[in-house]
Amino acid sequence: MITINQNQLDTVEYLITQSAQGNHILFDLDTVRKAFQQKTAPMTADQAREVETHVETLITLETFERQQAYIKALTPEVLGRVIKTYFNIVENKLFETSKVRH
Repeated sequence: MITINQNQLDTVEYLITQSAQGNHILFDLDTVRKAFQQKTAPMTADQAREVETHVETLITLETFERQQAYIKALTPEVLGRVIKTYFNIVENKLFETSKVRH
C-alpha cells in the first residue's frame, strides 16, 4: 500500500477525468492502439504486482513530463499491461460515477 498526498490524489483524479472524456494525457493514441491490439493472456500474480508497482510509481511522480518519461522507459510488453490496467481503472471509475445504466 502506498501513501499519497492530496496533490497526487488530485492529479490522479484529473488524469482519470480527462481520460474518461477521451483526453489521454499520459499515453499517445498509437501506443494505446498497439496495447489493445496485442493479444495477451491474463496476468500472472507476478505481472499484476509489477503493474501495481508501475502504477504506484506513476502516481508519485510530480509532473506529467516525468510520468510520460517513465512510461516511455517501460518495455512494450509491460507498457501494454500498464495501459490496459489504467483503462480498466478509468472504466471502473466511469461505472461508479454513472447514474445511467443500460
